[in-house]
Amino acid sequence: MSYSLDRKLLSVYIFLDLFKMQTKLPMNEVKAKKTQDKRVRKLVKKAYEIPFYKKRFDSVGIKPEDIKEAKDLAKLPLLTKDELREWMNEEDKKGIYSDWYHDKTSGSTGNPLMLLISPKEKAYNMANWFRVMLLCGYNPFFGKTMSPVSTHSQSGTQKTILQKFGILRREFLNNNLPESEIVEHINSYKPDFLYTNKSTLLKIALYVKNSGAELHKPKWFCPTGEKLDENSKKLLREVFGENLIDSYGTTETGAVLTRFNDNESYITNTDSFAVNIYGDDGKLSDEGKIVITPLYCTDLPIINYVIGDRVKSENIDGTQRITEIQGRMNDYFKHSDGSVTTYFEINKMLGEFDDVIQLRFIQKSFDSVTVQCVKNNENNTSKEEIERYLDTELNKRFKERINLSFEWMDSIPPDVNGKLRVIVCEV
Repeated sequence: MSYSLDRKLLSVYIFLDLFKMQTKLPMNEVKAKKTQDKRVRKLVKKAYEIPFYKKRFDSVGIKPEDIKEAKDLAKLPLLTKDELREWMNEEDKKGIYSDWYHDKTSGSTGNPLMLLISPKEKAYNMANWFRVMLLCGYNPFFGKTMSPVSTHSQSGTQKTILQKFGILRREFLNNNLPESEIVEHINSYKPDFLYTNKSTLLKIALYVKNSGAELHKPKWFCPTGEKLDENSKKLLREVFGENLIDSYGTTETGAVLTRFNDNESYITNTDSFAVNIYGDDGKLSDEGKIVITPLYCTDLPIINYVIGDRVKSENIDGTQRITEIQGRMNDYFKHSDGSVTTYFEINKMLGEFDDVIQLRFIQKSFDSVTVQCVKNNENNTSKEEIERYLDTELNKRFKERINLSFEWMDSIPPDVNGKLRVIVCEV
């Protein structure tokens, strides 16, 4: 069957893939682990036939039969974004992928990455996102979804035949419109499920809170593209409602982890992904950098992909579960002795502090940090009191004294890529 025909059958493949996935909680973890192990073995067998991966396997003396389960993937080299970008560009030069999807990342860590995805694997990626919706109780087939206009995905703005018949209905949201027009669009469409990047949702929330505008509250909403800090969660829930879906993934991988409301840990889509955590010593650990392998990508695999984020995990009911996502590994405060203060170490304190509703820290030198703040005007605490509190409490957690200067704002603008990092270290 040709890839051209596969593209035409995209909706059919989505349904077939979704039918095979677990879409209800609690999930059968024993069944998911068996599926994961089977797919890991299939993946490495196919990958070894590809020159790019054969070279990587051989460089560490590993054969496909040495890999039997997810943790065994740690025997193989890690895959960086630069390596993946270079390989994808080389593959694209072959001119045999005209009917594949050529998706692009947002470029949040530098140059955008072009990703080649076969139509069937694109369908699986999309089905996996619908699975997230079903797990939270939303039916994407008959409900109304509102999502951003995608400039990165070739399928992001296409309406299928099914959507024209009222199935998988979706309206596109232009994040670049003024806040008042975005609110008007949401109120007009009244989506059941709203998802877009966190910065846009925060921009809308601040506008609604400050202007008193009425906003339709969806049954579920999902901020994407950036990690969620506690202050952001509070503001978003106040404006959009309680059913917040915290989904973690990337353009390259798809939706890997999901946390519903305030559950103690994330659910890992184990049947579709292998997730390992590497400590600073390069060994598997409970805390460190997250490394992801999409098991459904076998045409052009992505094995041991280093996302660039740090996570924490705990053993819950005999299973390693991710409980915190810090975000980009450079999102920490650096000190002159080489030590760092991570977001984990200040997150709880910030989450208990509701006098500000947005914060960003910009570290210019070892002893100097600019704190951008948006005040919660519903509280009577003065800006001077807030500054004293933050200076005292943050310096209790820093490894050495840092001088804080404050910049008060109505809203904090996102970075050029549309995202908003909480800690920007320029040291």
